[in-house]
Amino acid sequence: MAPLIIAALYGLMFLLIKLVTSFEFSNETRLIINIVGGISALVLPIIIYSIIDFKLTQRSINLVGQSWCKEQNVELKKVEMHKNHFALICLQDNKKIRKKFRVRFIPTTWFVKSVEWLEK
Repeated sequence: MAPLIIAALYGLMFLLIKLVTSFEFSNETRLIINIVGGISALVLPIIIYSIIDFKLTQRSINLVGQSWCKEQNVELKKVEMHKNHFALICLQDNKKIRKKFRVRFIPTTWFVKSVEWLEK
């Protein structure tokens, strides 16, 4: 799924550049459009993919947090993303509980393969 998203983003960028550069411009304007278009064709798909990846990862770990809280009969407060783990913060009898966990995804997708709960 991830390679398809990247390929589609690059395809759209090159199609957009082809459409824009087919118009008549002066040499200076064409040079500026080619430089800006070339840089954006390389960088924008990576930035867009990073945003998509972040949102889908966030959605997946929120689902893990919601299912754990439902099993334990506690109220979900929030799920935090850290450098090498995720933290689930929930309320039980007005007391905050913090559980750390790691998630393994199925390659090139954002479906959860396994969850490893870390002890304090």
